[in-house]
This record gives sequence, structure tokens and C-alpha cells, in this order.
Amino acid sequence: MADWTHSSGTIIRPYRSPLGAPQMRYFQESTCIATAVIKAGDIVSFDTVVTTGTRRIVRTPSSGGDSTNLMQVGGGRSLIGVALENSTSDGSVTGLSSNGSKLNSNIRQIAVAIADGHTEFLGYLSSLGVGPHVADSSLAGLTKAVIHDRTLGRWFIDSTNSTATFAAVVITDVPADNIGDSNGPVVFKFLSTNVSGAVAFSPSVT
Repeated sequence: MADWTHSSGTIIRPYRSPLGAPQMRYFQESTCIATAVIKAGDIVSFDTVVTTGTRRIVRTPSSGGDSTNLMQVGGGRSLIGVALENSTSDGSVTGLSSNGSKLNSNIRQIAVAIADGHTEFLGYLSSLGVGPHVADSSLAGLTKAVIHDRTLGRWFIDSTNSTATFAAVVITDVPADNIGDSNGPVVFKFLSTNVSGAVAFSPSVT
């Protein structure tokens, strides 16, 4: 058993895929406030609050739940996956055209590991609130919320939150070497109900 101490370097990343390498695609980032600029390990979604450049991505909103720091779920199916690199922008419109024109389509691109329904991701149990949060094999198959630690600027699997309406991921496995670890890693998939039909393996048509 080990106790994991999380930091700004504790990030979500792709773990495995039955297809071999996890699927990766590039998307143009959207404008945002400087504190919400995309970083490697961020969960990202299409920007749904703009009328132009609607294929651009932002860090997924995290204003859900009673404490308003849970990943928002439902109501749009805009989730894309996990960013693989840091943005180099300041969140402004620099380099972007007003309508997402082809002329600017290669500017401010971010590599994203796609939540395609095949790819599993590695994340860490939340260190927020009452602990410890133990990575146990009994977690496999359970759906959980995802929480954004605003101090660290990182996302974690909220092991203590079992509210169905906040569920964002399903835990699929725990690495054998980490069973019993406090705040340890778990393997998960994003629930398809939140993933955009543009990237999902089996998009919903209902």
C-alpha cells in the first residue's frame, strides 16, 4: 500500500485501447479566461456557448454538484476527451478568426486523446474532502463523478460521490500494483451519454 500525494503534475492520461494506440485528433482551442487555458491532462469539450467557431474546444465546465466543482454532465453531449499538450495561448482571440475560417484552421491546435468508447484512461481518486480514498478492485464497474481541484488545477475521480445524476465515468479496472493505495490510480472510461457524437464510437441517435 502507498499514499499518493497529488500535485499539479497529477494528470489524467490515456491508458490503453483494444485498437492499439489510443485515437488522437487535433482541435482548435477556443477563447477563454487566462485561468482556464487548456493544459495537458484537462478534460475538454466543444465550446457550446459560441455562435462562431463552434468546433473549437475548451476545458470542460466544472460547475456541477452541490460544491460546484464537479464536471458538468448531460444536456449537450459535448465532451471530446483529454488534452495531451499544453496550450501556448493566453486565452485571447490571438490567431483565431471570427468564423473559424479555413485560413486559420491550423492555428492553436491541441492534441486530444479521444473518448471514443474504446480508449480507457488513467486517473486518480480525489484527495478532496474526507479520506482516505482507497483504490480497491471493488470499484470496478461503478460510475463516479469527476471533480476539479481548483487549487491544483487538476481533475480527479470523486470516489465518495455516487449520485447518479453527477456520474461522468465508469471505473473499469485498478492497476494491480496499486490496489489498496490511498488516493491511487484507477482506470476508467467516459460515459457515452456525455460524449459528442462527432467522436463517440456508438453515437446516440435518440
